[in-house]
Amino acid sequence: MRILTLSLLALAIAGCAAPGRPPLTPSPDVTPNFVVPDARSRMVYLAEEEWTLFGRPVVVESGAGEPVLGFGDGNATNEVQGPMLARVLMYWYRVTRQPIVGHQGELQPWSAAFIAWLARSAGLTPAEFPSTVLHWDYIERFLSAGDRDRFAARDPARYAPRVGDLVCNARNSDEAPDFADAGGGFPHLRRGPYHCDLVVAARAGEIEVIGGNVRDVVALTRLGVDVRGVLVPHPRRRWAAVLEQRDVE
Repeated sequence: MRILTLSLLALAIAGCAAPGRPPLTPSPDVTPNFVVPDARSRMVYLAEEEWTLFGRPVVVESGAGEPVLGFGDGNATNEVQGPMLARVLMYWYRVTRQPIVGHQGELQPWSAAFIAWLARSAGLTPAEFPSTVLHWDYIERFLSAGDRDRFAARDPARYAPRVGDLVCNARNSDEAPDFADAGGGFPHLRRGPYHCDLVVAARAGEIEVIGGNVRDVVALTRLGVDVRGVLVPHPRRRWAAVLEQRDVE
């Protein structure tokens, strides 16, 4: 009797997982008990959770000098602290097998790995968002996005970022693209060092973005926008592109 019971149970389980059909798939006429958040909401939620783990640091402008970090709970964190380093390693090795430690024992820049980790952890496939530690890899990919791609690159001088979009700027270095040159701006971007943050809130006059490796932590930054919602010029950021996240399922 025990063998027969186990055999019947095995057959029942096999029947539930019929080939070509996921198990426990509800019928079209069944109303779910809860609404599953979309990928946009999941990325924002994850970014806010990681920001909280780092102590909710906010980038504070300090006049002509370099910006500083203000911590919401008063306890400053850093990427090399044990718990924080564990998070950074998780971001990095979720999207690459390249070593994160450089030749001089320093951590490699991990801001792009953080964004790619958000995408992976929110359920996006590599086809929807590349697994990479370079911002340029996905910027280049979305400059030629098709109609069904989840992300598409938009001109930061014309497009108003929304929650779930990515705002990207060229890093302030000699290697960054010179957007003053003819053909050097959007959409004729070229390979170089960039930084992108996820938009987590938008209101009149400003947006809030969260990014990784911002002064060695996951930090929130408030950026000004004009009456159209378009990013205004920033003294330390040369806007390169806004990556619109589209509701593609």
